[in-house]
Amino acid sequence: MRRYTPPRPETSPATVAHVLTTPGAELEGALARVVAPFGGWQGLVRPGERIAVKVNLLRAADPEHAVTTHPETLRWVLRGLLAAGAQPFVADSPGGPNPAAAVARIWRLTGVDSLCRQEGVPLVDVESDVITFPCPHGVLFKSFPIGRAFAEADGIVQVGVLKTHVLMRLTGAVKLTFGCVPGLEKARFHIRASRREDFADMLLDLHLGLRPRFNVLDGIVAMEGQGPGGGTPRELGSLFAAVDGIALDAAMADRTGLPREQLYTLAAAARRGLLDLAHPYTLVGDPVEAVPDFVHAVKDAETMLPASLRRVSRRLVTARPLLTRPRVCTSCGDCAAICGTRAIRLRPLPHIDDDRCVRCYACAEVCPSGALDVVTPPLARLLGRLRRS
Repeated sequence: MRRYTPPRPETSPATVAHVLTTPGAELEGALARVVAPFGGWQGLVRPGERIAVKVNLLRAADPEHAVTTHPETLRWVLRGLLAAGAQPFVADSPGGPNPAAAVARIWRLTGVDSLCRQEGVPLVDVESDVITFPCPHGVLFKSFPIGRAFAEADGIVQVGVLKTHVLMRLTGAVKLTFGCVPGLEKARFHIRASRREDFADMLLDLHLGLRPRFNVLDGIVAMEGQGPGGGTPRELGSLFAAVDGIALDAAMADRTGLPREQLYTLAAAARRGLLDLAHPYTLVGDPVEAVPDFVHAVKDAETMLPASLRRVSRRLVTARPLLTRPRVCTSCGDCAAICGTRAIRLRPLPHIDDDRCVRCYACAEVCPSGALDVVTPPLARLLGRLRRS
């Protein structure tokens, strides 16, 4: 099973590359510039290596909605790997139940299937062949079920899209690794690590265990608002790259104006001594300037309360998933299938048992029609306004 040591020693703090560009610009040149500080693709992979290119395939969506990895960004990553002599394949596990026909539809509607055909790069199924991957140094979890293809590849290169996230605040390199876990297996981790802090530690255990060789984060058109599936596309013009995914996520937080300590995975990494929140990365390339009006996912007022009061106050201050657009609901059952606590029943529209719900929001993430959304209670909205005033 793969055990990889990066070919280039990292400085402390780790290097993060950032390039400013625009939609429709020459992506080939932008990607070449963002990879150059690491020796280019020739410095990151060796000829003949089989490289798993891990994308973000949350659900079926048009590429312009910033829900999934944009195929044009993926194209130039694949061409760079091929030019360096590597043998890339593309893989990911969407959220929810993933029969072969459903996954094939997602590949097709996101434009990734067509792109891979054009570039002669295979798409690999990671749902039907799953192994237990050991993470002996994990803090909360010592092993994970993952697609065998990820474990047996010589290296993993992650290519994601910068998005807000209602649970973790932002989706970056660390969160992206969770897609190596097969669809419905994700629900088990949402239950066992239902606290945000625990979920962040779980993500770190997996990310550090799999050790992606390289991370590319596309914020040329990012997602703001109630991400990762229901937000709004927002042009940022940013392209990030790093060997160290944790450092990259710190730069991502800075670009969106999110205080570093409020990104749960960064806070967890700081607790473990993996980075200094005051100086988390060494920047090369273009300046990382905060976007002043970037809209983040609503932060629960629950986080402002003592831990002893959070359980009893949950109904009043914690955002919850709700069926907000019943007319577009198709009763497909994806929300019920992904729910690890069995809090959702179809009657025939989804009904959510609030007592069972652990507020992981996976149901809203995988809803293909956008019928489910994450709704903040009135008291929480009031507390948020008072806090800002």
